[in-house]
Amino acid sequence: MIVDHDQLLSIEDGQRTVREVQVGAGTRLGRFVNLYGCSLGKNCEVGPFVEITKGVAIGDRCRIAALSFICDGVTIGDDCTIGAGVMFINDTFSGGRPAISRDLWEETHIEDGVRIGANATILPVRIGRGALIQAGSVVTADVPAGAVVGGNPAQVVDAAGGGKTWRWAQRPPAPLPGSIRPGSPTRRRGRW
Repeated sequence: MIVDHDQLLSIEDGQRTVREVQVGAGTRLGRFVNLYGCSLGKNCEVGPFVEITKGVAIGDRCRIAALSFICDGVTIGDDCTIGAGVMFINDTFSGGRPAISRDLWEETHIEDGVRIGANATILPVRIGRGALIQAGSVVTADVPAGAVVGGNPAQVVDAAGGGKTWRWAQRPPAPLPGSIRPGSPTRRRGRW
């Protein structure tokens, strides 16, 4: 479904549950999404099986991939990409159990141009402009602008470097054992 103009949207059609969501023009909503009381900027894309709860604000030209969960208290800037299966957490269980009151929930701020890899978990933090969060990372502390972080807990892998491309983009990945490489013979009848 593509929204053709800015509007307050409410839909329950068996494929989408959208309740009181402010949606910008050009935004695409995938099937089986649950959106409640949030706002989406212009030209965003929300993949299938995504849940975005009340109080979330997402900027323009953002992409939220399938199976992601964005909870209350999250603000996402413009031109961000949220990979598949990313989970945002607003309750840190600081007392050893779930917070009894919403007043104990904390906020997460994602600045413009941030890329978050698949299956990352983001606790209440601030992620600086242009940062990259590697897939599977657990972000427990603030991330500086332009940094590349990864791991559990996430640590800086590459600090902001004056316009450098990310380290993983500067060299090709190593081929997998048994994979077909350029110039290698093709596989025929189970033999090389």
